[in-house]
Amino acid sequence: MTKLMRELIERLEALPDAEQDALAREFLSVLEGEVYVLTPEQEEEVRKALEDGEPVMEEEEARRFLRGLGA
Repeated sequence: MTKLMRELIERLEALPDAEQDALAREFLSVLEGEVYVLTPEQEEEVRKALEDGEPVMEEEEARRFLRGLGA
């Protein structure tokens, strides 16, 4: 194990259990290739949507979307 990985684990161990679990799920999704990478065009679209301050989707629509992701 590398020095950096040891440092990461030590820092993770200091976090509350719920935060450890949330981060573990994120790390596992990365290792399993479940990370979605935006194209430069998609990044620009997101940036513009965030700048205009308008919601991209309604709250309930966002909740349904996140439930579909297993969140």
